[in-house]
Amino acid sequence: MAMNIGSSTGVDAALNAVAGVEDKRMALQVALLRKSLDAQQEQAADILRLLEGKGQQVDIRV
Repeated sequence: MAMNIGSSTGVDAALNAVAGVEDKRMALQVALLRKSLDAQQEQAADILRLLEGKGQQVDIRV
């Protein structure tokens, strides 16, 4: 049985598969980071809305 070691198509296919997995992993990480950032921005907006009406009118009646 002779092996054809001159061809690198098998190695190229394996490397492409690994690169595809890495690309998908990176895309997932970016999506998770984006979702986390969006959630933090919403929390900050909620806190700013809570503080919006505070301290604008002072009742000094005694």
